[in-house]
Amino acid sequence: MSILKIKKSATALIVGILVSTSSFAVELNNVNEVITNKLRALKIDVKSVSKSPVKGLLEIESAGGLYYISEDAKFIINGQIYDLDNGMKNLTQIKTEEMRKAKVETHFAKLKDFEKDMIVYKAENEKHVVTVFTDTSCGYCRKLHSEMADYNKAGITIRYLAFPRGGLKSNAYNTMVSVWCSKDPKQAMTNAKHSRSVPSATCENNIKEQYELGIALGVNGTPALFLEDGTSMPGYLPAVNLLQKLEEKK
Repeated sequence: MSILKIKKSATALIVGILVSTSSFAVELNNVNEVITNKLRALKIDVKSVSKSPVKGLLEIESAGGLYYISEDAKFIINGQIYDLDNGMKNLTQIKTEEMRKAKVETHFAKLKDFEKDMIVYKAENEKHVVTVFTDTSCGYCRKLHSEMADYNKAGITIRYLAFPRGGLKSNAYNTMVSVWCSKDPKQAMTNAKHSRSVPSATCENNIKEQYELGIALGVNGTPALFLEDGTSMPGYLPAVNLLQKLEEKK
């Protein structure tokens, strides 16, 4: 566990705020700004401040993860808290997973806003719908696409959103703009994933927003599969294996 000493604060209003639940709630409104300002200097984006499982420490939820800070705001801890009386239960890990799930649920709901922009390969006898963040230059994305008939035959509809792994200045980004802006996006996607030429095209598009949604959902590689309940399955899966996992979720 590493401890980083923070510069001394000019205020002492944080001391003793854990005397009672009610006093904590009152004081927290006052200390939140103090803590937020101090951590902003360390480029830590504070989402919330609350009691931690350990007396004397406050729990900081941030965009970058979970931290703990001393009541006087002099010390910050980036590490794990274990409950010794409950089989060394990792309380930090549990809270981090709760944060991750809440974040995914929030952003997964935004998928509906992108449905009209998805490139969809619909199964004739649709049983399941899987949303895939894809990159036209990704090897396993190409393998998945080459087996599209197998997915559709298994009753799995595949819906594509763009996730250029190299970012918004990459060749893949430009290619995917051309794919989404083509007269026949499905054919253009197939051409791109078979290394065939895709005529350059531009139009009003939201490839950037698709990419940013992927980041918000924790996508860091492609293909990234999302099931209808929000479950993520990073990486390629053959149709038979994907169908098995989908059926197990029922």
